[in-house]
Amino acid sequence: MQRNIDTLTKTIHKYLERNSLYVENPPWEIRKSDLGGFGVFAARSIETGELIFRDYPIILGPRAALTCPPLCVNCYGKDNLRPCEKKCGLKLCSDKCQNSSKHQKECKIVRQWQTRPIPEELSEKLGKVFSPIRAILLSDEDKKVVRCLKAHISDQHGFEVDVMKKVLYLDVKEDEEMFMRFVCCVMDANAFEVIVGSENNQSSVKGLYPLGSLANHSCTPNTIHVFDNNQHMIVRASTFIPKGTEIFHSYSRVIWGTPTRRFHLFRTKHFLCKCQRCEDPTEFGSYVSAILCKNCKTGKVIPIDPLIHNGKWQCEGCAESINKKDVAALSSLLGSTLNSFTNDDVEIMLKFITTKLATVVPENNETVVELKYKLIWILGHERGFTWTELSDDHLLAKEKFCGELLALLELLRLGQCKMRGLLLYELYCCHAEQKRRQAKAGSASKTSDKSLLLEAADILMYDVGAPPEIKKLWPDEIKLREQ
Repeated sequence: MQRNIDTLTKTIHKYLERNSLYVENPPWEIRKSDLGGFGVFAARSIETGELIFRDYPIILGPRAALTCPPLCVNCYGKDNLRPCEKKCGLKLCSDKCQNSSKHQKECKIVRQWQTRPIPEELSEKLGKVFSPIRAILLSDEDKKVVRCLKAHISDQHGFEVDVMKKVLYLDVKEDEEMFMRFVCCVMDANAFEVIVGSENNQSSVKGLYPLGSLANHSCTPNTIHVFDNNQHMIVRASTFIPKGTEIFHSYSRVIWGTPTRRFHLFRTKHFLCKCQRCEDPTEFGSYVSAILCKNCKTGKVIPIDPLIHNGKWQCEGCAESINKKDVAALSSLLGSTLNSFTNDDVEIMLKFITTKLATVVPENNETVVELKYKLIWILGHERGFTWTELSDDHLLAKEKFCGELLALLELLRLGQCKMRGLLLYELYCCHAEQKRRQAKAGSASKTSDKSLLLEAADILMYDVGAPPEIKKLWPDEIKLREQ
């Protein structure tokens, strides 16, 4: 299929119409991007928080990562998994999933391809490489949609098909194999991680969203995307977007420093980002990548040109030059230390922040930020550190970290991003616990912090993973969609 603006626009419009998601005069349009290829742009000015588009996954399925647990291929549940009764090799969790029309079609095609029974010990492998098989069952119209999307074509892609043929001994027709290999390349370039299930029983799968996949990346995105209970992608403006401005997602973690983000994007999406944040040695004055100077002890060491791989770094204070490999060695050491901490190491982590880290990196360095973020999700949530079990010092530490990370997100110009919504809710919970303790002690309590809760509820609107307390504040029409 010829890939041009008119063809793409018509194909996407028809796809949205088939899934009852198309709206007249949408606030977005497809245009050529300065980054190369195509992008999604604001057809008119879009206000912060405004809905830009909804999208539906043309393919949704288990992730292939080794760290992902086995899932029911129908509902993506993790519990009570059992082999398909018809011996296709796929795992299911209930009679309902076994008898679903979707599984019956998928079961049939896998059994047609089988040259020998798939032993139970290999059923997990079949589940992990299953997404491209789903593409074979798409309608001709939906296959046209997939064919018009960007693909990363290289030998490293399509291993799922190799597993089907060489490990599971599935006899796949040549045209089916070629299409599945192409689908693997498209999924590699465009798939999103999707959270499905309720708050206490969530699974991570991958989904291909046709319109969502056309939006390019920036390390300062102007949108927030979440997934609702029906796996719709909901994309809203996280900042004001003037007419004609390109609409961006972020494909990397926004609290990582530039070298880490660029390496991750190159490894997973095969491009080197050159956005405004990546070009700025200070990352908008946040110094997320910086380390402290060994020479003058207080100056911040930053890259002279962040876009040059293995370029020189220099202290802002004394102008001492440092090789990138020395910076990378320190970052690697700190990252390894961070990954070694368990949820029981709260005191060790708190001490590590105030002692070791404070002597080698500035307060917003990515390792410090990741450690604070990790502690925020331990304190108040994990066994031994639930809200009622927290010491006053731990409660104050969590409150402090929430405030510091919220300030960092503002420095990074991230607007009403998802992380802001999560941190606002955690800060609200801190204040609620402090208020409960003050009331119990008979002392004057803090005034209500409802504004934090309301802002968090607005940012996290539609998100299937949002806490129940937040979902209660959503408009009735959104609550009905979630049922």
